[in-house]
Amino acid sequence: MELLKTIYISLPMVSSLTFGMLFAIAFRQGLTKTERKARKLLCIYFILMSFVWLYLQIYTFYDHTLKYFAPLMGFMLQINQVVFYHFMRILSPVEKNGPKHIEFHYIIPLMLLLASGVFMISYIFTEQLSDNAIATLFLPYVYLSSLFFSLYYSIIIARRIILYKKRIIQEYGEEKWKPMRWIELVVWLRVIFAVLFGIKLQVYHVYGFMAVLVPVQHIIIVYYMLMKSYTILPFGEKNALLVGGGEIITVYNEQLHEDPNIQEELKKEVQLLSRSEFEDYYKTYKPYLNLSFKIIDLVEYFKINRTYLSGFINQVYGVNFSQYNNLWRLKEVEYLQSLPEHKGKNQEELALLAGFNNPRSYWRAKKMAEQTKTN
Repeated sequence: MELLKTIYISLPMVSSLTFGMLFAIAFRQGLTKTERKARKLLCIYFILMSFVWLYLQIYTFYDHTLKYFAPLMGFMLQINQVVFYHFMRILSPVEKNGPKHIEFHYIIPLMLLLASGVFMISYIFTEQLSDNAIATLFLPYVYLSSLFFSLYYSIIIARRIILYKKRIIQEYGEEKWKPMRWIELVVWLRVIFAVLFGIKLQVYHVYGFMAVLVPVQHIIIVYYMLMKSYTILPFGEKNALLVGGGEIITVYNEQLHEDPNIQEELKKEVQLLSRSEFEDYYKTYKPYLNLSFKIIDLVEYFKINRTYLSGFINQVYGVNFSQYNNLWRLKEVEYLQSLPEHKGKNQEELALLAGFNNPRSYWRAKKMAEQTKTN
C-alpha cells in the first residue's frame, strides 16, 4: 500500500521529468521566433515542476535540512506560475505591442525570495528561537503565497484565453479556434487544481487528485504543442499577395519574415504583386494626381493581367479602381491643408490640386468615404 501511495504521489515529478525531456528532444527546427520562445518557456516550466515535486517528495525524510530552503521552495512555486502565464501569453496574443510589463511579474517573486531569505537568515542566527519555529512560520508562508499565485494566474490566464478566442473567431471564424480547444481544457484543469490546493480539508484525498491532475495537464500540453495545434495570430499590418492564377493570399507582414512554413509555401507560388508593393507605388509616384491616369497604366507598370489587378483592388480594399484613387486624393487634400502655402485656399481648390476632376467629384468621394467609415 505504501509503495502504491509513493508511486501515486510521484506522478507529477515523473511526468515533469519525462515530458520535459521529451519536449527538449523533440525541439525541432522550422519554428518561428515566437514558437521557439514559447517552447523554451515550456521547458523551463517542466524543469521547475520537477524540482518542486521532488522537494515535496523528499521533505518528509529530510525535513530537518529542507525546512531551511522554504523561501527557495516558495519562490519556485511562485515563479513557476509566472513562467506558465508567460507561455500562455505568447500562445494567445491580445496586445498590439506584445506582452506588456511581463518583467514585473518576475520581479515580485524575486522580491519575496529576497525578503523571506533575509528573514530565514535572521531566524537561523537568533538563539532564542527553536528550529521548530522555522517550520511553523515559513511553511504557512509557502502555502499561502503559492495559493495566491495559483489562483491569481489561473484567473488572468482564463480571462486571456476568453479574449483570444473572441479575437480568432472574429477574424477567422469558429473553425480556426477548434484546434485550440485543448487550451480551454488545460485552463479548466489548472483552475480545479488551484481550488483543490486551497481546500486542504482532507489532505490525503486532495493531494491524490492534485497528483493526477498535473500529469494529465502535461500530457495534453506536450501532445498538442508537438502537433503544433495552435494559432498564434500576430499583430500589425496584413499584407495581400497576388499569386499566379489570380489567387490572393492574405498574411501578416510578421509572418512573411518569421514563419518558415509560410515562406516555404510562398516559394511554390508565382508572386505577381503584394499589397505593400502596390501601396509603395502610390506613395512614391502619386499617380492619382494625373487626371489621365487609368488602370491600364498600372497594368503596364506591374506587368499584370488587367482582370487580376482589378480583382486585387476589389478584394483587398473593397473598392474599384476609381474609388481607390479617390481615397488617395482625399488623403492628398488633408496633406495639402497642412501646408502653410495652401493656408488661404478652400477645400474645392485643394481638391483640384489633389487630382479630382471637379469639386463635385471631391464632395461625392468624401461623402462615400464618410458613409463607409460609419458602416
